[in-house]
Amino acid sequence: MTSSPLSDLDRFRALLLKIPVPLDVSAFLLSGHCQGRTLDVEGELSKLDRLAERVPANTLSGVVECLFGELGFAGDEVSYLAPENSYLDKVIERKRGIPISLAVLIIEVARRCSVQAYGVGMPGHFLVGDPEKPETFVDPFRGKVLTQAEAEGLFRRMHPSAEFNIQYLSMVSTQAILTRMLNNLRIIRMKSRSPKALLPILELALCFGQPSLPEAKQLASTLEALGRTDEAARRMEQIAERSSQGEATELRALATRLWSQLN
Repeated sequence: MTSSPLSDLDRFRALLLKIPVPLDVSAFLLSGHCQGRTLDVEGELSKLDRLAERVPANTLSGVVECLFGELGFAGDEVSYLAPENSYLDKVIERKRGIPISLAVLIIEVARRCSVQAYGVGMPGHFLVGDPEKPETFVDPFRGKVLTQAEAEGLFRRMHPSAEFNIQYLSMVSTQAILTRMLNNLRIIRMKSRSPKALLPILELALCFGQPSLPEAKQLASTLEALGRTDEAARRMEQIAERSSQGEATELRALATRLWSQLN
């Protein structure tokens, strides 16, 4: 008997256990699941390969100049909050995105050029770091290289009443990048009040390590809103199995309440 192929959600969950977590494949699986369709991941990866082949100089600045100069990638200033700006396949297709999705593009094209680059989780505006030049950063939204002082100035313009912390310019993990992409999408979908569109985002968010109790409860309420109360109860029982003792007790109580609604 042949086993059935893994769903994108199962593949995403499995990738989070790898060391290192493959950012490109994870981002494409995230994109496909959130759009409710199965992407040809190998085909999408080949598009990144072809973009890397266009880069004339194997440096981070060479990658940036090629993507944002010759190839015409840019930040989407017209429809910044469009969900497509968070989907890597759509970013490649439309050549438009938001800072974090364009950062993923830069990092993965750079890696294919044997150039190191990493994500920098500055609040409000994701950046790309250059390990060869620790005080140099890339603003992915504008395709512009920044000094540390310019990066700090960007933060201060965005958050005039907040105090800058140099840790804002530290490298973040692949898991942190994926989590931030999902948080962006969740905010967008919550504004649209669409439970159906919110559901896949919550499913992906709950794949990470120890589940978040608020996200689990939000998943339950979303499934309830879609008339899938029995599934909500089963999901809470499953999530309880990998939660801390106190949260597991709360999730099992929630599952019991959900089951009782079906009797």
